[in-house]
Amino acid sequence: MSTDADFQAVQVEARPAAIDERRAAPIQLLDGGEIVELSVKPSAWFVLIVSLRFVVVTVLAAGVLMGLIGSESQWQGYVGYLATLAVLTRVTVASLQWASRVYVLTNRRVMRMAGVLAVELEEFPLTQVRATRLEVNWLHRLLRCGSIHIAVGDDRQEGFCWDHVAGAEDVYGKITRAVRRAQGGPSQA
Repeated sequence: MSTDADFQAVQVEARPAAIDERRAAPIQLLDGGEIVELSVKPSAWFVLIVSLRFVVVTVLAAGVLMGLIGSESQWQGYVGYLATLAVLTRVTVASLQWASRVYVLTNRRVMRMAGVLAVELEEFPLTQVRATRLEVNWLHRLLRCGSIHIAVGDDRQEGFCWDHVAGAEDVYGKITRAVRRAQGGPSQA
């Protein structure tokens, strides 16, 4: 059994790893003095919401096709397997989309990062935000989430949407206050 006297202090020199400037990411996510005010992911219900229509149509189509084939045919099992595979594939893709999506609000910008195979970064300065709109449909109300549409620049420029955010009313309030603050209006605490 060892005692404290058996251990010796070892001095280790730690240096940051060298960064290859040619391979460094070409974008800098935060500027000096920029503060992240909010960073959220979509609600976990995102997976269900974006998959629901495909799942319902696939199950109904498989049911109709299986009814037309008849119960005596071996093809009925194949249709069931293919429908199950299609539904599982769609849910898996939706899960990957959810996992890769992040919405960020800073004191200067609003951003949306998404993408499974390639990351897409959409960002706009808060001073360019023309309008914001909260969308809460019947399914959003049931699942306690909502989508926030952000329009920027003039009518020719498209904005983007923070889809299916949990606590959408609170998030929407934070965005509108940040936009008013950035544009020099009253921020309403």
